Amino acid sequence: MQSMSRPSFHDLTTQQQRQFGNGVGPYWLPNNMRNLITKTASWFFKDASWRHHDFGYAVGGDRWDRARCDWKFFTAMLRDAVSQPVVWSLIAVPAALLISVVLFLAVRIGGQFGSFEYRDSYASLEDVIGGYRT
Repeated sequence: MQSMSRPSFHDLTTQQQRQFGNGVGPYWLPNNMRNLITKTASWFFKDASWRHHDFGYAVGGDRWDRARCDWKFFTAMLRDAVSQPVVWSLIAVPAALLISVVLFLAVRIGGQFGSFEYRDSYASLEDVIGGYRT
């Protein structure tokens, strides 16, 4: 299906990586809600970057590309969930695992409604940078 190679999040400059995406939540969610969810998720997830996930959604592709983006996000959240600081891990690990499942289900269910860019070929890096809606 896809003829050109798929752009990678790592193709972005460090500055572009830091600014990419809209946080945790769909583009149609009010900014203040998305900011609150993102701040809360940041307590638990240090490396499970929703920026990577947003980038994958902007690059687009078919349903398998979307499933791969969602699965990578989920496994990154799980890795972060089980590596909480020991001081509060008895509370944080179960909470982070629950939040991981909830966010995974949210992207699997909600991502198909206008967030993922279904297309016959991947967007170029230039198209992703220039056309991403925040």
